[in-house]
Amino acid sequence: MNTLLALALLSSTPATPDWLAGDWDPYSNAFLGLRTLSIGKDTLSWKGCADARFEVLASDGHGDSVTLRLAPGTTCSLDDVARTRMDTVRLTLRPNRCDLGVSIYASAEAAKRNEPSAEGLYGKPKCPSGPAAHAAASFSTTPR
Repeated sequence: MNTLLALALLSSTPATPDWLAGDWDPYSNAFLGLRTLSIGKDTLSWKGCADARFEVLASDGHGDSVTLRLAPGTTCSLDDVARTRMDTVRLTLRPNRCDLGVSIYASAEAAKRNEPSAEGLYGKPKCPSGPAAHAAASFSTTPR
């Protein structure tokens, strides 16, 4: 019985979408200091934050947005003076399939209230759209 329960719980946990895997380069000023974001099946790496484990908290029904919660004890933080800790990260793939909206939250509670510590735009390095200035300009680039 316990095995069946464990299998049911595992199958109900959202999986990391395939489109999320790989390297993403910062377009927004807010994230230039963090450099490239690398995402694997259950880890991500940013400046000062290598192979941080995460769990997928939610994935929207359209398959273009995912919310991740970093494992307790990770050292991921924003590149700001206060060194704001990253707890929850919401990633939204733009319709061009090249650009990624990134919202970083200091806590799960802040994510529930939709109060990001920083927001910005990343993109695939070899995507034909490239770091479109108009795309980056239309998105918040100031850490909050």
